[in-house]
Formats: sequence, structure tokens, C-alpha cells
Amino acid sequence: MESLLKLQIQNKYCAKILHITDTHLFESEDGALLGVKSNASFLSVINEIKHSNKKYDLIVATGDFVQDGSMKSYARFAEQIKQFKIPCVWLAGNHDNYSHMQEVFSNYQLAENKLVMLGDNWLIVLLNSQVFGQAYGWLSESELQFLEKTLLSYPDKNVMVFLHHHPINSGCHWLDKHILKNSCELEKIVKKFSTFRGLGWGHIHQQQDHVWHNCQAFSTPSTCFQFKPNCYDFQLSNEDAPGWREISLNEDGTLETSVFRIADNQFLPDISQKGY
Repeated sequence: MESLLKLQIQNKYCAKILHITDTHLFESEDGALLGVKSNASFLSVINEIKHSNKKYDLIVATGDFVQDGSMKSYARFAEQIKQFKIPCVWLAGNHDNYSHMQEVFSNYQLAENKLVMLGDNWLIVLLNSQVFGQAYGWLSESELQFLEKTLLSYPDKNVMVFLHHHPINSGCHWLDKHILKNSCELEKIVKKFSTFRGLGWGHIHQQQDHVWHNCQAFSTPSTCFQFKPNCYDFQLSNEDAPGWREISLNEDGTLETSVFRIADNQFLPDISQKGY
């Protein structure tokens, strides 16, 4: 069994999670992807979160931290996250270099735990859906076994699971080629356990909210550019700003969640682009 990180929460009735995803940072200060300077857009998101003065118990970061694979880019992320002075757990996306993540994030004491006990009532589980060299996701047999064993081992806890890839069709044909390919195996576990309360992911650069059997399931916007919803082919959105998600885990096993975006969006992508 994976090592368990136990955290006390500020409000015994409600644990608060900040979900950040798909930052796509660069070593170069002016690095840009699809017309967006992703280092600057990430800083705008971080500054707006700080200025909100909201209190969180845990940060969960779900992959695609960098675009260029550099250790300096991972350090950019860690330096900003450490300012919040609360624990941050993380997992890899399809763009990530896992060995670089491990080395840099360990230097900044960003926890690699896949299990977090958040207060008395909630268990957070992180799953690795990365397939080396591929954009799509897959949960290995060991990951699926780990999840099911965890749910069996903590029958009195409400469970919130995070991964990088989307397990539910996004409505974008081109994006759904890069879905979690064995989502049916995850779905079997969701259906089997009533304590499986929530499921969150990144990857699709847009907000979506679903009810998937007994749990709330949702994606969180990227901190840089967004993909246009409900498109057959690749399209970028010039309407949706960089964002993040707040998740409230209540003592009674329910959860509430909202997406927030930067107020003054100056990070408009080049919508003429047809891929990246």
C-alpha cells in the first residue's frame, strides 16, 4: 500500500482543495504556446488566487506542468506553489518528464503521495494515467488494483480521485482520440463503491461537470489556453479565460465545486492554429 499523507483541516466540517492543471510552462521567460505566454498566464492565475484570500487545505496539480520538459520549468511551478504554504500533491500528464518532476518537486518538498487523508472523513487518491510517448491515457492493472484495494481498505471514508486524462467523452472528436482508453475499467470501480464520491481531471483545457453513477466528475480549465467545446476538429477558444477549480468536501460525504477564471484576460490564443 502506498504511503499515506495525513492532513488536518481548518474547518472540521469542510475540507478545501485547490485544483490546478495544464500549466504548460517554459524555461524561457517569454515561451509561448499557441500564442499564449503560459508562464505569464500561470502567474496571473496564482496572483488572483492569492488576492482572493481564500484558505485551502490541499493543492492538487494534475499534470502537463511544462511544455519543454526542462527542470527549470518545473522549478517555476514549484516556486509559485510553495508561496501558499500548504501541501501540494501532483501527478504526471502526457507532456511531462516524470524523472524531472520527481527530482525538482522533491527539492521543493512537493509531496509525491498518491494517498492523502484529508481530515477525518475524506481520502484523496491520485492515479497515474500517463503512457510514455502517447497523448492518450491508460490505467495500468497495478493502478486499478491499487485503487480498488484502497477503497476496500478504507470503507468508512469518502473518496475523491484525480487523474490527468478524461474518462468521459468530452464532446470534441479530436480530443476524445486522447481519452483514457480503458475508462470502462475505472467505471466498473466507480459503480462498485458507493464511497467513490468525486473524480477530477485536466487534459482537455475546458470546464466540464458530470454526474457519473454515484459520483461528481469534472474537468478543470488550464491556466493557459482553452480548447473550444463541442468541436469535431482542433479549435481554440478566445472566449474562456485561464482558470482553476475549488472543491469543498463536506463532512456528510457531499461535495461542492466551482470554477474560477482570471478577471482581465489578456491571454488570447492564436485561433488560426490547427494543432500543437
